[in-house]
Formats: sequence, structure tokens, C-alpha cells
Amino acid sequence: MLELLKDTNYQIIPRRWILISISAVVILAGLISLVVRGGPNYGIDFQGGYKFIVKFSGPAELARVREVVNGLGYSHSQVQDFGSEHEVVIVLPLEEEIAATGGTDPVQARLGEALRANFPVAEISQEKVGPKIGSELRTQALWSIFYSLLGLIVYITWRFEFRFSIAAIVALIHNVIIMIGFFSLLNKQIDLTVLGALLTLVGYSINDTIVVFDRIRENLRSHRRGQSYAELVNASINQTLSRTIVTGGSVLIVVAMLFLFGGAVIHDFAFTLFVGTLVGTYSSIFIASPILVEWQAASQRRRERRLATA
Repeated sequence: MLELLKDTNYQIIPRRWILISISAVVILAGLISLVVRGGPNYGIDFQGGYKFIVKFSGPAELARVREVVNGLGYSHSQVQDFGSEHEVVIVLPLEEEIAATGGTDPVQARLGEALRANFPVAEISQEKVGPKIGSELRTQALWSIFYSLLGLIVYITWRFEFRFSIAAIVALIHNVIIMIGFFSLLNKQIDLTVLGALLTLVGYSINDTIVVFDRIRENLRSHRRGQSYAELVNASINQTLSRTIVTGGSVLIVVAMLFLFGGAVIHDFAFTLFVGTLVGTYSSIFIASPILVEWQAASQRRRERRLATA
């Protein structure tokens, strides 16, 4: 394998609390944003609403389309490019329609009439998600994340030890919390596409973490006398650092191409993968392994206390 870094000896574990503190600050910023905004900004998949894909005969004028939509009373609508300059997607939260019409359901007729009166509209397609379905999808999404984490605990415990599985899961939860907080800070919506990207990142991040853990296990078998557990883990991280950077860099290049040239349909998916790959690579080095070191140190202190009281 290509090695960008050879014979490195970065002191990562001795500086682990600095790195953990950086993560804590980022997580805190995201949590504050979530509290201020009243929770995640769910898309219509999870909270219910309307999605219209409007195809125009000529180039779409987003500013004018927003003006027309807002003029109908839909002040929280989202109007974005969709695939080409002739198409836009209009997203309306369900409560917007209830507030604007008193609970009736004429949104397609009202919106279609207003758009056709102002633009050369060729076609309008509509998708509606009711509040009950949105709530069910949100619950199913949470369960899917829970079961994936539970399965990983079982697998890593079988492959390694229980402490390895806990360290890996804490790192994964760290990644998910940071991503949700990041979306809140940017006020981006979380929908099924983003959920799919998050679950993809769970698999990618755990693969990266297992590579480091596997090297730690190998080095434990040939443990040199006089070398502390922290020193062994630090050496293992340095030995896998080149592989981690090459793998992460390759993924980032591909995802960046998807983000830049894939179109609006997969824009949020690619964005989530790009940021999540950075966070996942970071956590596999700077979060999961330091947790192992702290676990070992706590176990050592408990053994010493038992011996002292024996």
C-alpha cells in the first residue's frame, strides 16, 4: 500500500485530552444550536409536508419563485434548484399549509395557479407525507440506528473484547452527534437521504476504527517489556496513520466529485458523506483509541486499590 507517512511517532495519546476537549467544544456548540432551534430541522420525510418539483419551459428564476410562494403565505418554504436550470423543488412543511388555509388541502391548486400565472410552467409533480407517516419514519430511523449500534457491539466484542466495542460505539455516537449538531448549525434539513448517509458513515467509521484496533491487538501479542499500554496504543496509531489518511483521502475525493457534479438530488447525501468522513477519520484516531487507554488506566487503578486493601 502507498505510504504517505513512514516511521511516524506523533504523540497523539499524550495529548488526548486536548483532542477530546476539541470534540467536546464542537459537540457543545451543536447541542446549543439544537436547543435554540427547538431540535433538529427534520425534512418532510420525518415531519410531514409537501414537495413539489416544478419544470419550467425556460430557465427558472429562484428569487421570483420564492417571492410568489411567500406571497401565498408559505413563509417557511424552501425553493431550490433541482437537477437543471429548468427545474426547482419547493418544500412546504405541513403546518405551513394548515396555518395558511385553516386545515383544508388546496395547496397544489393554489401553488399551481400562482406559478402558472407568473411563469411558463411545463409540469408540476407533487409528493405529500402525512404527519403520522412522518412520525413513524422518524421512529423507524431511530430504531435502525439503535440496532446497527447493538449489532456492532456484539460483533466487536466477539472479534476483540468488550472494552473495544464500547470505545468504538462511543466514537460512533460522537460522530452522529457532531453531524446532527453540524446540520443544526447550518440549518440544513435531516431527511431519509441524510439518514442513509449517516448509516453509511457508521459502516465506514467502524471499518477505520477496527483497522487501528487490529493493530493494537497484534502489538499486544508482541508487547515489549517496559512499554506502557498508552505507548503501545500510540505506536499502533502511528503504524496505521498512513493507511487511514490514504483511505480517507480517497473517499473524500470521490464524495467531493459527487457533491460538485452529482446534482441537487444527491447534494445533501454527498455533503453528509464528505463531512462525516472527516469526522469519522478523526474519531477513529483521536477518540476511540484514547478511550481504550482511559479504560485500561481505570482498570489498573481498580486493581491497585484491590491489592492495597487485600
